[in-house]
Amino acid sequence: MNKSILILALLFGGCLLFGGCMVGPNYHRPKIAMPAKWSGAAVEKKTAGPAPLSVVVTQPANLDTWWRRLKDPQLTSLIHRALAGNLNLQLAAARVRQARAAMQIVAANLGPFVTAGASYQRSQASADLTRPGQSAPPRDNYTTGLNGTWNLDLFGGVRRSVQAAQDSIEAAIDNQHNTRVALVGEVAADYITLRGVQQEIQLVRQTIRTQRRTVDLARLQVGAGFSTQLNIANARALLASVQSQMPPLQIQQHQLIYALSVLLGRSPGALVRQLSAPHAIPPVPPRVPIGLPAQLLLRRPDVRSAERQLAAATAQIGAAQADLFPQITINGNLDFAAQNAADWFDSHSIAWGVGPSVSWAIFSSGQIQANIRQQEFLRDQAYLTYRQTVLDALQQVENALVAYRQEQLHRRALEKAVVENRIAVRLSQELFRNGLTDFTNVLLAQNALLNSHSALVQSDLTLSNDLVSLYVALGGGWNAPVAGAPATRPATITKNR
Repeated sequence: MNKSILILALLFGGCLLFGGCMVGPNYHRPKIAMPAKWSGAAVEKKTAGPAPLSVVVTQPANLDTWWRRLKDPQLTSLIHRALAGNLNLQLAAARVRQARAAMQIVAANLGPFVTAGASYQRSQASADLTRPGQSAPPRDNYTTGLNGTWNLDLFGGVRRSVQAAQDSIEAAIDNQHNTRVALVGEVAADYITLRGVQQEIQLVRQTIRTQRRTVDLARLQVGAGFSTQLNIANARALLASVQSQMPPLQIQQHQLIYALSVLLGRSPGALVRQLSAPHAIPPVPPRVPIGLPAQLLLRRPDVRSAERQLAAATAQIGAAQADLFPQITINGNLDFAAQNAADWFDSHSIAWGVGPSVSWAIFSSGQIQANIRQQEFLRDQAYLTYRQTVLDALQQVENALVAYRQEQLHRRALEKAVVENRIAVRLSQELFRNGLTDFTNVLLAQNALLNSHSALVQSDLTLSNDLVSLYVALGGGWNAPVAGAPATRPATITKNR
Protein backbone atom coordinates (compact mmCIF):
# COMPACT_ATOMS: atom_id res chain seq x y z
CA MET A 1 0.00 0.00 0.00
CA ASN A 2 2.79 2.42 0.91
CA LYS A 3 4.54 1.52 -2.36
CA SER A 4 1.41 2.37 -4.36
CA ILE A 5 1.11 5.71 -2.58
CA LEU A 6 4.77 6.43 -3.34
CA ILE A 7 4.32 5.60 -7.05
CA LEU A 8 1.23 7.80 -7.23
CA ALA A 9 3.06 10.64 -5.50
CA LEU A 10 5.99 10.32 -7.92
CA LEU A 11 3.58 10.36 -10.86
CA PHE A 12 1.84 13.50 -9.64
CA GLY A 13 5.17 15.13 -8.82
CA GLY A 14 6.55 14.35 -12.26
CA CYS A 15 3.46 15.77 -13.92
CA LEU A 16 3.79 18.95 -11.91
CA LEU A 17 7.52 19.21 -12.59
CA PHE A 18 7.30 18.76 -16.33
CA GLY A 19 4.11 20.71 -16.91
CA GLY A 20 1.69 17.84 -16.57
CA CYS A 21 0.65 14.96 -18.80
CA MET A 22 -1.68 15.50 -21.71
CA VAL A 23 -4.04 12.67 -22.55
CA GLY A 24 -5.76 12.36 -25.90
CA PRO A 25 -4.59 12.37 -29.52
CA ASN A 26 -1.96 14.76 -30.79
CA TYR A 27 -3.05 16.44 -34.00
CA HIS A 28 -1.28 16.13 -37.35
CA ARG A 29 -2.63 17.71 -40.50
CA PRO A 30 -4.02 14.97 -42.75
CA LYS A 31 -2.23 14.42 -46.03
CA ILE A 32 -4.55 15.23 -48.92
CA ALA A 33 -3.63 13.93 -52.38
CA MET A 34 -3.62 16.95 -54.68
CA PRO A 35 -3.36 16.84 -58.48
CA ALA A 36 0.00 17.83 -59.92
CA LYS A 37 -1.55 20.32 -62.36
CA TRP A 38 -4.80 21.91 -63.41
CA SER A 39 -6.54 20.02 -66.18
CA GLY A 40 -8.02 23.25 -67.54
CA ALA A 41 -4.63 24.94 -67.76
CA ALA A 42 -3.11 21.84 -69.37
CA VAL A 43 -5.81 21.81 -72.06
CA GLU A 44 -5.14 25.48 -72.71
CA LYS A 45 -1.53 24.74 -73.61
CA LYS A 46 -2.55 22.00 -76.08
CA THR A 47 -5.16 24.07 -77.90
CA ALA A 48 -4.49 24.30 -81.63
CA GLY A 49 -5.14 27.35 -83.76
CA PRO A 50 -4.80 31.01 -82.84
CA ALA A 51 -3.99 31.88 -79.25
CA PRO A 52 -6.96 32.92 -77.08
CA LEU A 53 -7.33 36.42 -75.72
CA SER A 54 -5.88 35.44 -72.36
CA VAL A 55 -3.61 32.51 -71.50
CA VAL A 56 -3.80 30.74 -68.13
CA VAL A 57 -0.38 29.61 -66.90
CA THR A 58 0.61 27.68 -63.79
CA GLN A 59 3.41 30.00 -62.80
CA PRO A 60 3.45 31.17 -59.15
CA ALA A 61 1.13 34.11 -58.64
CA ASN A 62 0.63 36.76 -55.99
CA LEU A 63 -3.15 37.10 -55.83
CA ASP A 64 -3.32 39.42 -52.82
CA THR A 65 -4.57 42.32 -54.98
CA TRP A 66 -5.59 40.50 -58.15
CA TRP A 67 -8.14 43.19 -59.09
CA ARG A 68 -5.31 45.55 -60.02
CA ARG A 69 -4.64 43.33 -63.04
CA LEU A 70 -7.93 44.54 -64.52
CA LYS A 71 -6.47 48.07 -64.65
CA ASP A 72 -9.66 49.87 -63.63
CA PRO A 73 -8.95 52.59 -61.02
CA GLN A 74 -12.64 52.96 -60.14
CA LEU A 75 -12.94 49.23 -59.41
CA THR A 76 -9.81 49.38 -57.27
CA SER A 77 -11.23 52.32 -55.32
CA LEU A 78 -14.55 50.55 -54.74
CA ILE A 79 -12.83 47.41 -53.45
CA HIS A 80 -10.64 49.36 -51.03
CA ARG A 81 -13.66 51.26 -49.73
CA ALA A 82 -15.60 48.03 -49.33
CA LEU A 83 -12.75 46.48 -47.34
CA ALA A 84 -12.85 49.49 -45.04
CA GLY A 85 -16.62 49.84 -44.64
CA ASN A 86 -18.38 46.54 -45.32
CA LEU A 87 -20.45 45.49 -42.31
CA ASN A 88 -20.21 41.73 -42.91
CA LEU A 89 -16.42 42.03 -42.86
CA GLN A 90 -16.62 43.99 -39.61
CA LEU A 91 -18.91 41.27 -38.23
CA ALA A 92 -16.32 38.62 -39.12
CA ALA A 93 -13.66 40.68 -37.29
CA ALA A 94 -15.94 40.86 -34.23
CA ARG A 95 -16.23 37.06 -34.28
CA VAL A 96 -12.44 36.82 -34.16
CA ARG A 97 -12.38 39.06 -31.09
CA GLN A 98 -15.09 36.92 -29.52
CA ALA A 99 -13.05 33.75 -30.17
CA ARG A 100 -10.01 35.33 -28.51
CA ALA A 101 -12.05 36.27 -25.45
CA ALA A 102 -13.41 32.71 -25.31
CA MET A 103 -9.86 31.34 -25.29
CA GLN A 104 -8.94 33.65 -22.40
CA ILE A 105 -11.90 32.29 -20.45
CA VAL A 106 -10.70 28.71 -20.99
CA ALA A 107 -7.03 29.53 -20.32
CA ALA A 108 -7.96 31.16 -17.00
CA ASN A 109 -8.76 27.68 -15.66
CA LEU A 110 -5.03 26.90 -15.67
CA GLY A 111 -4.37 29.34 -12.85
CA PRO A 112 -5.65 29.77 -9.29
CA PHE A 113 -8.85 31.59 -8.39
CA VAL A 114 -8.82 33.84 -5.31
CA THR A 115 -11.87 35.55 -3.82
CA ALA A 116 -11.94 38.15 -1.09
CA GLY A 117 -14.77 38.72 1.34
CA ALA A 118 -15.69 40.62 4.49
CA SER A 119 -18.65 40.53 6.86
CA TYR A 120 -19.93 42.02 10.07
CA GLN A 121 -22.53 40.43 12.36
CA ARG A 122 -23.99 41.48 15.71
CA SER A 123 -25.71 38.60 17.49
CA GLN A 124 -27.58 37.91 20.69
CA ALA A 125 -27.74 34.41 22.20
CA SER A 126 -31.10 33.03 23.29
CA ALA A 127 -31.89 33.56 27.00
CA ASP A 128 -33.36 30.06 27.17
CA LEU A 129 -29.93 28.63 26.40
CA THR A 130 -28.13 30.45 29.25
CA ARG A 131 -28.00 29.52 32.94
CA PRO A 132 -30.45 31.18 35.30
CA GLY A 133 -29.05 34.47 36.57
CA GLN A 134 -26.60 34.76 33.74
CA SER A 135 -27.04 37.03 30.76
CA ALA A 136 -25.47 36.77 27.37
CA PRO A 137 -24.55 40.24 26.12
CA PRO A 138 -24.73 40.96 22.36
CA ARG A 139 -21.59 40.02 20.42
CA ASP A 140 -19.93 41.57 17.43
CA ASN A 141 -18.17 39.45 14.78
CA TYR A 142 -15.80 41.07 12.29
CA THR A 143 -14.56 38.74 9.55
CA THR A 144 -12.52 39.22 6.42
CA GLY A 145 -10.28 36.94 4.40
CA LEU A 146 -9.15 35.35 1.16
CA ASN A 147 -10.25 31.99 -0.24
CA GLY A 148 -8.31 30.33 -3.05
CA THR A 149 -8.69 27.24 -5.21
CA TRP A 150 -6.34 25.85 -7.83
CA ASN A 151 -7.37 22.92 -10.00
CA LEU A 152 -4.17 21.20 -11.10
CA ASP A 153 -4.34 20.29 -14.77
CA LEU A 154 -2.29 17.12 -14.28
CA PHE A 155 -3.71 15.25 -17.26
CA GLY A 156 -4.06 18.15 -19.66
CA GLY A 157 -7.82 18.47 -19.95
CA VAL A 158 -7.71 22.25 -19.64
CA ARG A 159 -4.67 22.53 -21.89
CA ARG A 160 -6.46 20.50 -24.55
CA SER A 161 -9.39 22.89 -24.24
CA VAL A 162 -6.98 25.80 -24.65
CA GLN A 163 -5.59 24.13 -27.78
CA ALA A 164 -9.10 23.77 -29.15
CA ALA A 165 -9.86 27.41 -28.37
CA GLN A 166 -6.66 28.54 -30.09
CA ASP A 167 -7.52 26.46 -33.15
CA SER A 168 -10.98 28.02 -33.11
CA ILE A 169 -9.40 31.48 -33.13
CA GLU A 170 -7.37 30.56 -36.21
CA ALA A 171 -10.52 29.17 -37.86
CA ALA A 172 -12.34 32.44 -37.11
CA ILE A 173 -9.46 34.41 -38.63
CA ASP A 174 -9.62 32.25 -41.75
CA ASN A 175 -13.39 32.79 -41.89
CA GLN A 176 -12.69 36.51 -41.77
CA HIS A 177 -10.28 36.10 -44.68
CA ASN A 178 -12.91 34.07 -46.54
CA THR A 179 -15.42 36.88 -46.03
CA ARG A 180 -12.85 39.26 -47.49
CA VAL A 181 -12.32 37.02 -50.54
CA ALA A 182 -16.08 36.77 -51.12
CA LEU A 183 -16.54 40.51 -50.64
CA VAL A 184 -13.86 41.44 -53.16
CA GLY A 185 -15.31 38.97 -55.65
CA GLU A 186 -18.84 40.29 -55.16
CA VAL A 187 -17.79 43.93 -55.59
CA ALA A 188 -15.85 43.08 -58.75
CA ALA A 189 -18.68 40.97 -60.20
CA ASP A 190 -21.33 43.63 -59.51
CA TYR A 191 -19.11 46.38 -60.94
CA ILE A 192 -18.33 44.39 -64.09
CA THR A 193 -22.00 43.51 -64.52
CA LEU A 194 -22.90 47.18 -64.10
CA ARG A 195 -20.49 48.16 -66.85
CA GLY A 196 -21.89 45.41 -69.08
CA VAL A 197 -25.44 46.66 -68.52
CA GLN A 198 -24.33 50.19 -69.35
CA GLN A 199 -22.74 48.94 -72.57
CA GLU A 200 -26.03 47.28 -73.46
CA ILE A 201 -27.89 50.52 -72.73
CA GLN A 202 -25.58 52.36 -75.12
CA LEU A 203 -26.09 49.64 -77.73
CA VAL A 204 -29.88 49.89 -77.37
CA ARG A 205 -29.73 53.68 -77.74
CA GLN A 206 -27.59 53.34 -80.84
CA THR A 207 -29.97 50.74 -82.26
CA ILE A 208 -32.96 52.97 -81.54
CA ARG A 209 -31.34 55.74 -83.60
CA THR A 210 -30.67 53.27 -86.41
CA GLN A 211 -34.24 51.96 -86.33
CA ARG A 212 -35.65 55.48 -86.50
CA ARG A 213 -33.63 56.05 -89.65
CA THR A 214 -35.00 52.77 -90.98
CA VAL A 215 -38.55 53.98 -90.31
CA ASP A 216 -37.74 57.18 -92.20
CA LEU A 217 -36.33 55.12 -95.06
CA ALA A 218 -39.52 53.06 -95.23
CA ARG A 219 -41.61 56.25 -95.35
CA LEU A 220 -39.51 57.61 -98.23
CA GLN A 221 -39.93 54.37 -100.13
CA VAL A 222 -43.70 54.47 -99.60
CA GLY A 223 -43.82 58.10 -100.68
CA ALA A 224 -41.93 57.24 -103.84
CA GLY A 225 -44.29 54.40 -104.56
CA PHE A 226 -41.67 51.70 -104.14
CA SER A 227 -43.01 50.21 -100.87
CA THR A 228 -46.16 49.71 -98.83
CA GLN A 229 -47.46 50.69 -95.41
CA LEU A 230 -46.63 47.17 -94.25
CA ASN A 231 -42.93 47.99 -94.33
CA ILE A 232 -43.52 51.07 -92.20
CA ALA A 233 -45.50 49.00 -89.68
CA ASN A 234 -42.76 46.37 -89.53
CA ALA A 235 -40.09 49.01 -89.02
CA ARG A 236 -42.10 50.68 -86.26
CA ALA A 237 -42.70 47.31 -84.58
CA LEU A 238 -38.97 46.58 -84.52
CA LEU A 239 -38.29 50.08 -83.15
CA ALA A 240 -40.83 49.57 -80.36
CA SER A 241 -39.35 46.16 -79.58
CA VAL A 242 -35.88 47.70 -79.20
CA GLN A 243 -37.25 50.57 -77.08
CA SER A 244 -38.90 48.02 -74.76
CA GLN A 245 -35.47 46.72 -73.79
CA MET A 246 -34.45 50.00 -72.16
CA PRO A 247 -36.55 50.00 -68.92
CA PRO A 248 -35.37 46.55 -67.72
CA LEU A 249 -31.77 47.59 -68.36
CA GLN A 250 -32.29 50.81 -66.40
CA ILE A 251 -33.76 48.82 -63.52
CA GLN A 252 -30.79 46.47 -63.51
CA GLN A 253 -28.34 49.39 -63.62
CA HIS A 254 -29.86 51.06 -60.57
CA GLN A 255 -30.11 47.81 -58.63
CA LEU A 256 -26.43 47.06 -59.23
CA ILE A 257 -25.44 50.54 -58.05
CA TYR A 258 -27.58 50.07 -54.93
CA ALA A 259 -25.93 46.70 -54.28
CA LEU A 260 -22.44 48.19 -54.61
CA SER A 261 -23.35 51.00 -52.21
CA VAL A 262 -24.50 48.53 -49.56
CA LEU A 263 -21.35 46.43 -50.04
CA LEU A 264 -19.39 49.57 -49.16
CA GLY A 265 -21.44 49.95 -45.98
CA ARG A 266 -23.36 52.97 -47.30
CA SER A 267 -26.99 53.76 -48.12
CA PRO A 268 -28.24 52.35 -51.46
CA GLY A 269 -28.30 55.69 -53.30
CA ALA A 270 -24.85 56.85 -52.22
CA LEU A 271 -23.08 55.88 -55.46
CA VAL A 272 -25.77 56.73 -58.03
CA ARG A 273 -24.09 59.94 -59.20
CA GLN A 274 -20.62 58.37 -59.24
CA LEU A 275 -21.48 55.19 -61.14
CA SER A 276 -24.29 56.23 -63.47
CA ALA A 277 -21.93 57.40 -66.22
CA PRO A 278 -21.18 54.53 -68.63
CA HIS A 279 -17.76 52.94 -68.60
CA ALA A 280 -16.12 50.12 -70.52
CA ILE A 281 -16.08 46.57 -69.16
CA PRO A 282 -12.64 45.95 -67.58
CA PRO A 283 -10.64 43.84 -70.07
CA VAL A 284 -8.96 40.62 -69.05
CA PRO A 285 -5.14 40.55 -68.86
CA PRO A 286 -3.20 38.70 -71.57
CA ARG A 287 -1.71 36.22 -69.10
CA VAL A 288 -3.21 34.83 -65.90
CA PRO A 289 -0.74 33.04 -63.57
CA ILE A 290 -2.61 30.84 -61.10
CA GLY A 291 -0.02 28.61 -59.38
CA LEU A 292 -0.41 24.90 -58.65
CA PRO A 293 -3.24 22.94 -56.99
CA ALA A 294 -1.20 22.14 -53.86
CA GLN A 295 -1.13 25.84 -52.98
CA LEU A 296 -4.89 25.84 -52.41
CA LEU A 297 -4.30 24.24 -48.99
CA LEU A 298 -2.60 27.44 -47.90
CA ARG A 299 -4.35 29.99 -50.06
CA ARG A 300 -8.05 29.12 -49.76
CA PRO A 301 -9.33 30.53 -46.45
CA ASP A 302 -12.28 28.10 -46.30
CA VAL A 303 -9.86 25.15 -46.63
CA ARG A 304 -7.64 26.59 -43.91
CA SER A 305 -10.66 27.15 -41.66
CA ALA A 306 -11.90 23.57 -42.14
CA GLU A 307 -8.43 22.26 -41.26
CA ARG A 308 -8.32 24.38 -38.09
CA GLN A 309 -11.76 23.14 -37.09
CA LEU A 310 -10.47 19.60 -37.46
CA ALA A 311 -7.57 20.46 -35.16
CA ALA A 312 -9.96 21.93 -32.58
CA ALA A 313 -12.20 18.84 -32.71
CA THR A 314 -9.14 16.63 -32.17
CA ALA A 315 -8.07 18.59 -29.10
CA GLN A 316 -11.55 18.26 -27.59
CA ILE A 317 -11.08 14.48 -27.46
CA GLY A 318 -8.23 14.95 -24.98
CA ALA A 319 -10.31 17.34 -22.93
CA ALA A 320 -13.02 14.68 -22.68
CA GLN A 321 -10.55 11.89 -21.84
CA ALA A 322 -9.13 13.90 -18.93
CA ASP A 323 -12.41 13.30 -17.05
CA LEU A 324 -11.37 9.64 -16.69
CA PHE A 325 -8.59 10.64 -14.29
CA PRO A 326 -8.52 12.12 -10.78
CA GLN A 327 -9.08 15.84 -10.37
CA ILE A 328 -6.78 17.40 -7.76
CA THR A 329 -7.57 20.79 -6.25
CA ILE A 330 -5.52 22.81 -3.80
CA ASN A 331 -7.71 24.84 -1.45
CA GLY A 332 -6.52 27.57 0.86
CA ASN A 333 -7.88 30.34 3.03
CA LEU A 334 -6.54 33.26 5.06
CA ASP A 335 -9.07 34.87 7.44
CA PHE A 336 -9.12 37.60 10.08
CA ALA A 337 -11.89 37.18 12.68
CA ALA A 338 -12.44 39.21 15.86
CA GLN A 339 -15.20 40.39 18.18
CA ASN A 340 -13.85 43.93 18.37
CA ALA A 341 -13.05 46.15 15.45
CA ALA A 342 -9.79 47.23 17.10
CA ASP A 343 -8.58 43.62 17.15
CA TRP A 344 -9.77 42.82 13.63
CA PHE A 345 -6.33 42.61 12.02
CA ASP A 346 -4.40 41.63 15.13
CA SER A 347 -2.04 38.67 14.83
CA HIS A 348 -4.23 36.68 17.21
CA SER A 349 -7.18 37.09 14.82
CA ILE A 350 -5.53 35.21 11.97
CA ALA A 351 -7.00 31.89 10.83
CA TRP A 352 -5.70 29.97 7.83
CA GLY A 353 -5.78 26.61 6.15
CA VAL A 354 -4.31 24.95 3.07
CA GLY A 355 -4.55 21.47 1.64
CA PRO A 356 -5.34 19.38 -1.41
CA SER A 357 -8.54 17.58 -2.27
CA VAL A 358 -9.02 14.75 -4.76
CA SER A 359 -12.15 13.80 -6.66
CA TRP A 360 -12.45 10.92 -9.09
CA ALA A 361 -15.50 10.00 -11.11
CA ILE A 362 -15.17 6.24 -10.57
CA PHE A 363 -18.66 5.51 -11.87
CA SER A 364 -20.61 7.83 -14.18
CA SER A 365 -23.03 5.39 -15.84
CA GLY A 366 -21.00 5.60 -19.05
CA GLN A 367 -21.40 9.37 -19.38
CA ILE A 368 -17.68 10.12 -19.68
CA GLN A 369 -17.10 7.31 -22.19
CA ALA A 370 -20.08 8.48 -24.25
CA ASN A 371 -18.72 12.04 -24.27
CA ILE A 372 -15.35 10.76 -25.51
CA ARG A 373 -17.03 8.84 -28.31
CA GLN A 374 -19.08 11.91 -29.19
CA GLN A 375 -15.94 14.02 -29.49
CA GLU A 376 -14.34 11.34 -31.67
CA PHE A 377 -17.37 11.33 -33.96
CA LEU A 378 -17.22 15.13 -34.15
CA ARG A 379 -13.55 14.83 -35.10
CA ASP A 380 -14.48 12.34 -37.85
CA GLN A 381 -17.14 14.74 -39.16
CA ALA A 382 -14.62 17.59 -39.18
CA TYR A 383 -12.18 15.40 -41.12
CA LEU A 384 -14.77 14.58 -43.77
CA THR A 385 -15.77 18.25 -43.96
CA TYR A 386 -12.13 19.18 -44.52
CA ARG A 387 -11.73 16.66 -47.33
CA GLN A 388 -14.97 17.76 -48.97
CA THR A 389 -13.93 21.41 -48.72
CA VAL A 390 -10.68 20.61 -50.54
CA LEU A 391 -12.57 18.75 -53.29
CA ASP A 392 -15.06 21.60 -53.64
CA ALA A 393 -12.18 24.08 -53.96
CA LEU A 394 -10.54 22.00 -56.69
CA GLN A 395 -13.84 21.70 -58.55
CA GLN A 396 -14.50 25.45 -58.38
CA VAL A 397 -11.09 26.23 -59.87
CA GLU A 398 -11.49 23.67 -62.64
CA ASN A 399 -14.99 24.97 -63.41
CA ALA A 400 -13.69 28.52 -63.61
CA LEU A 401 -10.79 27.46 -65.85
CA VAL A 402 -12.96 25.67 -68.40
CA ALA A 403 -15.54 28.49 -68.37
CA TYR A 404 -12.82 31.11 -68.88
CA ARG A 405 -11.26 29.21 -71.77
CA GLN A 406 -14.49 28.34 -73.57
CA GLU A 407 -15.94 31.83 -73.21
CA GLN A 408 -12.96 33.21 -75.11
CA LEU A 409 -13.75 30.86 -78.00
CA HIS A 410 -17.39 31.88 -77.77
CA ARG A 411 -16.45 35.55 -77.92
CA ARG A 412 -14.25 35.04 -80.97
CA ALA A 413 -17.17 33.49 -82.85
CA LEU A 414 -19.44 36.36 -81.81
CA GLU A 415 -16.93 38.91 -83.09
CA LYS A 416 -17.09 37.24 -86.50
CA ALA A 417 -20.91 37.22 -86.34
CA VAL A 418 -21.02 40.97 -85.63
CA VAL A 419 -18.70 41.70 -88.57
CA GLU A 420 -20.78 39.57 -90.95
CA ASN A 421 -24.07 41.00 -89.72
CA ARG A 422 -22.83 44.54 -90.30
CA ILE A 423 -21.99 43.58 -93.85
CA ALA A 424 -25.45 41.99 -94.21
CA VAL A 425 -27.16 45.16 -92.96
CA ARG A 426 -25.22 47.36 -95.37
CA LEU A 427 -25.89 45.07 -98.34
CA SER A 428 -29.61 44.65 -97.53
CA GLN A 429 -30.08 48.42 -97.31
CA GLU A 430 -28.32 48.97 -100.66
CA LEU A 431 -30.37 46.26 -102.35
CA PHE A 432 -33.59 47.65 -100.90
CA ARG A 433 -32.82 51.16 -102.15
CA ASN A 434 -32.23 49.72 -105.62
CA GLY A 435 -35.45 47.72 -105.43
CA LEU A 436 -33.62 44.38 -105.55
CA THR A 437 -34.81 42.92 -102.21
CA ASP A 438 -37.75 43.06 -99.87
CA PHE A 439 -37.79 45.39 -96.86
CA THR A 440 -38.20 42.35 -94.61
CA ASN A 441 -34.60 41.36 -95.33
CA VAL A 442 -33.44 44.75 -94.08
CA LEU A 443 -35.32 44.28 -90.82
CA LEU A 444 -34.05 40.73 -90.42
CA ALA A 445 -30.46 41.84 -90.97
CA GLN A 446 -30.79 44.69 -88.49
CA ASN A 447 -32.36 42.42 -85.88
CA ALA A 448 -29.59 39.85 -86.38
CA LEU A 449 -26.95 42.57 -85.92
CA LEU A 450 -28.62 43.77 -82.72
CA ASN A 451 -28.77 40.24 -81.32
CA SER A 452 -25.17 39.39 -82.19
CA HIS A 453 -23.85 42.71 -80.88
CA SER A 454 -25.81 42.26 -77.65
CA ALA A 455 -24.44 38.72 -77.34
CA LEU A 456 -20.91 40.09 -77.82
CA VAL A 457 -21.41 42.56 -74.96
CA GLN A 458 -22.73 39.70 -72.81
CA SER A 459 -19.70 37.62 -73.72
CA ASP A 460 -17.33 40.42 -72.69
CA LEU A 461 -19.23 40.64 -69.41
CA THR A 462 -19.17 36.86 -68.90
CA LEU A 463 -15.47 36.64 -69.72
CA SER A 464 -14.48 39.27 -67.15
CA ASN A 465 -16.77 37.69 -64.55
CA ASP A 466 -15.27 34.26 -65.29
CA LEU A 467 -11.87 35.73 -64.49
CA VAL A 468 -13.24 37.09 -61.20
CA SER A 469 -14.67 33.65 -60.41
CA LEU A 470 -11.28 32.10 -61.12
CA TYR A 471 -9.49 34.48 -58.76
CA VAL A 472 -12.10 33.90 -56.05
CA ALA A 473 -11.86 30.10 -56.51
CA LEU A 474 -8.09 30.38 -56.08
CA GLY A 475 -8.58 32.17 -52.77
CA GLY A 476 -7.20 35.50 -53.98
CA GLY A 477 -7.84 38.74 -52.18
CA TRP A 478 -6.03 38.49 -48.86
CA ASN A 479 -2.43 38.29 -47.64
CA ALA A 480 -1.28 34.69 -47.32
CA PRO A 481 1.98 32.77 -47.82
CA VAL A 482 1.72 30.55 -50.87
CA ALA A 483 5.33 29.72 -51.70
CA GLY A 484 5.92 26.47 -49.81
CA ALA A 485 4.17 23.19 -49.15
CA PRO A 486 1.87 22.93 -46.11
CA ALA A 487 3.80 22.53 -42.89
CA THR A 488 3.13 19.33 -41.00
CA ARG A 489 1.18 19.91 -37.81
CA PRO A 490 0.50 18.02 -34.58
CA ALA A 491 -1.94 12.53 -36.88
CA THR A 492 -5.35 12.88 -36.19
CA ILE A 493 -5.33 9.57 -34.38
CA THR A 494 -1.90 9.43 -32.66
CA LYS A 495 -2.17 9.37 -28.87
CA ASN A 496 0.10 10.12 -25.96
CA ARG A 497 0.50 7.14 -23.74
